Amino acid sequence: MVPSEISRQTSPSVVAHRGASVAYPENTVEAFEGAIAAGADVVELDVRLTSDGIAVILHDLDVGATTDGTGFVHTMTLADVKRLDASGGRGSRVEVPTLREALEVLSGRCGVNIEVKNLPGEPSFDSPREAAAEAAVRTLEDVGFDGVALISSFNWLSIEHVRSMDASLATGFLTTAAIDPHAALVYTVSKGHAYVLPQAPALYAAGEEFVREAHGQQVSVGTWTVDDPEAIERLFSWGVDAVATNVPEIAVPIRERFRSTSS
Repeated sequence: MVPSEISRQTSPSVVAHRGASVAYPENTVEAFEGAIAAGADVVELDVRLTSDGIAVILHDLDVGATTDGTGFVHTMTLADVKRLDASGGRGSRVEVPTLREALEVLSGRCGVNIEVKNLPGEPSFDSPREAAAEAAVRTLEDVGFDGVALISSFNWLSIEHVRSMDASLATGFLTTAAIDPHAALVYTVSKGHAYVLPQAPALYAAGEEFVREAHGQQVSVGTWTVDDPEAIERLFSWGVDAVATNVPEIAVPIRERFRSTSS
């Protein structure tokens, strides 16, 4: 069991999207270390499974999106994935980390938002098996992760499976700009998820009233991915609990101002 709630005392929170992903190659230990150095509260990372069932940190199904390799993650062994270079040509060779390696770096230093990638239409889609969700829960427990932990997904079956394994773990429902946040909130409340996570354009349209509505139903609100300082300021002024950004070093000073005025 790991801590699962982002305390109101640490709100608003800066979530480093795939780590400090502008300054460093995304979803790498280097990006996670950069996020910690920048003062982020939480690192968001993406989990997929290799063919031998190991949880690794990659956003895209095709490793060619962020590495020098080609092919689908779920058809490759961990050894295959570890041979890849995830640096994107930015300096020395960088490995794709496993989830265990990432959690060991973050534990006791920063929170984590594990996004489970298991999307309908992808050849690796395995609902209702939900092997990636299971691996996320087990790895958090095996590592004995010290810090805030949230497991999120666009696939509601994934986060429902997480809750069936460990109801003490916080879960969050991710939605794109095409989905009405109010509809997402109805689902989130009905299934006991801790967070509703609409994409920023949808949250802008729903407005501050939506944030108040979610809080009134004991649901926290996070959004993604916001790199504009004025937009981050506006979201925090609405009471948004967590904002995911590629540039945590920009968001952290804004967060500090809001924390100082609310203390």
